[in-house]
Amino acid sequence: MAQEKKYKAQNEIKVSDRELYEASAKTNGYYEGVASVYSTVRYVLLIFLVVFLFASAIRNPESISYDNLMFLMKDLRSVGEASVGDFNNISYNPDTSLSFSGFRKNLAVATTAGLKIYDGEGKLLFEGKERFSNPKIEDSDRYLLMYDFAGNSFALYNSFARIYNEKLEYEITGADISDSGMFAIITRTKEYNSAVLLYTKNCKLKNRFLSEDRVIDASINSKGDRIAILSFDAEDSSFVTKVKISRPGEDHVITSLELRDVFPLSCNFTSDGNLSVFCDKGLYFYDENGNLLGNFVPGDTVEAAKLCDDGVVVALSRNAFTTNSSIIMLNSQGGVEYSGVIEGNASLLDYSEGYVFALGGNVLTRIDIENNVIERKQMSGSGRKMIAYSGSDVMVCTLSMAEYCNFKED
Repeated sequence: MAQEKKYKAQNEIKVSDRELYEASAKTNGYYEGVASVYSTVRYVLLIFLVVFLFASAIRNPESISYDNLMFLMKDLRSVGEASVGDFNNISYNPDTSLSFSGFRKNLAVATTAGLKIYDGEGKLLFEGKERFSNPKIEDSDRYLLMYDFAGNSFALYNSFARIYNEKLEYEITGADISDSGMFAIITRTKEYNSAVLLYTKNCKLKNRFLSEDRVIDASINSKGDRIAILSFDAEDSSFVTKVKISRPGEDHVITSLELRDVFPLSCNFTSDGNLSVFCDKGLYFYDENGNLLGNFVPGDTVEAAKLCDDGVVVALSRNAFTTNSSIIMLNSQGGVEYSGVIEGNASLLDYSEGYVFALGGNVLTRIDIENNVIERKQMSGSGRKMIAYSGSDVMVCTLSMAEYCNFKED
């Protein structure tokens, strides 16, 4: 053992502290240059970030609010919860002026007491304090717009805070909001019967479309580069429906169309940019510049209709002696994608991921339009609004609760 220790001591290399310091002081020129570049880039990015934040604060001071800062982390958490896909029945206070939306895979409920946003499990995510006598909701992937129908106020929300509100001089009769963030408010002025106020995603007024006609509806496409305004006028004891398509930020009209002897009901841009126009005597389909792509004349009484991203779903009454409904799915060009018959008189319709949903009384029917497979489920009662979150998840909203139905559970 002593001999082994002696051997190790003889082979041990002794380095002084001075030699260690001199060795560590030597540098590699290549790595020193790389480190210098990264250090310079870091400081340039920090300076750019400060300048960007400062410029954003000056340009959009209304977006920097106590509510937005306080609920920032809450919003990030709620987005994660919404993507889980867990749903339950949701109860809320009964109200005769309820309005509903499936905002960001959650459930938004507007009443005279304010706005409440629930996640799929029924947990309250946000509560808005604006009180409207007759609240209505329009939503997009990014924002929710609530307005007081026949009142003069509106408010814009994301999923965790109110980001803008305004009180107009005259009553509001409609609204629309696009995935681009642009939104439109239908009102009037002292000089004109109708005025459509178009706002940018930063809540700045971009256009005022004024008209002597009565505007029924307006729609902005998902890219925010087209707005359609649907109105009517009376000529020679008959109605004339008018459709005007414009570019936001421009005063001139791209296309102005007229449909005689029909009354307008609603319009909607589909996800591919085409425009669906629903009137009392038919459906009309146009491209983004107003060229007619197709039309559909029901022939029977329309019980319900849903203008959606992929086209239009309509339910027709077959005759006065049966309780069955004809269900027709039309694509964005007016072509028939599906036609069939279900039991019951359909009062609510929706469409998602290749499935049509129809509520007749307390029976919810799901139709696989590609394979013509029909499934039915019994619900607690009839509803006021149906929201299809996917091809299997549906909420039927009544005066006091939202009842969840999952067609995959069986």
